[in-house]
Amino acid sequence: MNPEFCDKYIKLNWHELWIKKSENIEKYFNKIKGKYQIIDESINYYISILEMGIYFLREYDNYYDYGYLQHKIIIDEIYCDKNNFKIDVKEREIAEYLKCIFFKRIYSLEKIHTLIQKVNKEINYKLVIARLLMPNYYFYFVEKLIFEDRDNPELYEIVDRIKEYEEYIKTIVDEINKINEKKIVLPF
Repeated sequence: MNPEFCDKYIKLNWHELWIKKSENIEKYFNKIKGKYQIIDESINYYISILEMGIYFLREYDNYYDYGYLQHKIIIDEIYCDKNNFKIDVKEREIAEYLKCIFFKRIYSLEKIHTLIQKVNKEINYKLVIARLLMPNYYFYFVEKLIFEDRDNPELYEIVDRIKEYEEYIKTIVDEINKINEKKIVLPF
């Protein structure tokens, strides 16, 4: 995992985008409420996790950093799809890879430690945590269910592993807190 440096200074706009995304999700969910049991039983949790991620972004309103070419989401079926790339800060790809190794069950403390060592600046550790809290995997498979009418075992697995994923994020925060002066505290 070595994202290509684009020599471009970009403004991080996750905070604004995520607030809009959260609002849109809530509006859309109200329209389909009762149609999909798995969504009915899990959506409020994932909206609240998204809002926790937004909270971690509050100090990055006018934040600029170098951009890198990276994946929007790391899933085998779309990994090399040209529509699955964007320019964003390096910490996004680090967090997306941390999610990927969790869902593939190939993570270890050593891998976690190696990845968080790649974070550019101390302030950017919160970007990694915010991105880990962004439930894009969940929403990806929810969209497949709704728009392609395709039931996905991956969606059920993501929902079934909620507590395990929270513990995983806690482990990552513990590793960050070992090397970061400003301690990160999770709301769960």
